[in-house]
Amino acid sequence: MSHGFPTWHRVTEKKPTGISRMAPSLAFGKELVVIFLLVAITAIIFFFVSNQRAFLNFFYLPVLLGAYFFGKRYATLAALFSIILISVVAYFHPASFSFAGHRDLERWLDIGTWGGFLLVTGYLMGMMYEKKEAARRDIHRTYSGILEMLSQMIDSVDRGTYSHSCRVSVLSERIARGMGCDEQQTENIRAAALLHDLGKIGVKREVLTKIGELSSAEREHLKGHTSHAVGLLKPLGGRVSDLLPLILGHHEKYDGNGYHSLMGEDIPLGARIIAVADVYDALTSDRPYRTALHPREAKSEIVSNAGTHFDPRVVKVFESIFPNLDEGSPVPLRGVHG
Repeated sequence: MSHGFPTWHRVTEKKPTGISRMAPSLAFGKELVVIFLLVAITAIIFFFVSNQRAFLNFFYLPVLLGAYFFGKRYATLAALFSIILISVVAYFHPASFSFAGHRDLERWLDIGTWGGFLLVTGYLMGMMYEKKEAARRDIHRTYSGILEMLSQMIDSVDRGTYSHSCRVSVLSERIARGMGCDEQQTENIRAAALLHDLGKIGVKREVLTKIGELSSAEREHLKGHTSHAVGLLKPLGGRVSDLLPLILGHHEKYDGNGYHSLMGEDIPLGARIIAVADVYDALTSDRPYRTALHPREAKSEIVSNAGTHFDPRVVKVFESIFPNLDEGSPVPLRGVHG
């Protein structure tokens, strides 16, 4: 029996599994090309200045940039490229580095000293970059672990919600990528989807598990779970603050008839994406008062509510990825082959 309230949002499922993670870094070849181009640009400028000895210091620029963006390996390579280039120039055009009375030995000692400092600078700056990156990765692992731990907490109140949240998270990420969201925006949507039902911790168990129709007071109580989630997460601050509007708005409807009456583009894009993923997974899940819909039936339900419940653009992307929903997914998304 239905509650007389959208039953899409109460799910009972099993078996949590993993969630997708970070995007890959730049390929080795691309990084090397960037470093080489930086050195080459500096070298081209070098040949057009009158005081070439003084301009040697500008070769620290590609070395420092290589260290900052890629680490000690690429900073050291930038230094080596620069030293080889200047050594070749000094050998074939010694006048570029000579003053009156300047001997060959002194010229090479100067270049050697400059090159040595360049190498040491690149290596040390690269080490500092790698230590910073290691600390950043540790912080990200801690952040991801906290989010996953929080998402599992809801299972103590509403069994199966964690596995539901994992599936919604993966599907939301797929839709976000299909809509051209950048990496940071996609990661925020994925994380918000993982925590979208966290506020059910504050909802009475008898309301969450009730098979019969909910009363008006019970519906209002259940609707408070989005605000409760925000209240639980807000003290964490930092990057978690970016997730709060998405969690708060995932029950908004495109036509303005949702929890907080936001409408259309006023609803954060991430919330509009999570809404589609949340409803699709709920429709394809069994519950005490009805059996799960077939994935194609659930898709038809999503499509028929485009423009009213859902953003038509989000629905269009969902339709485009639907035929391959199960491919490469770390959790079963209940696609047409699921």
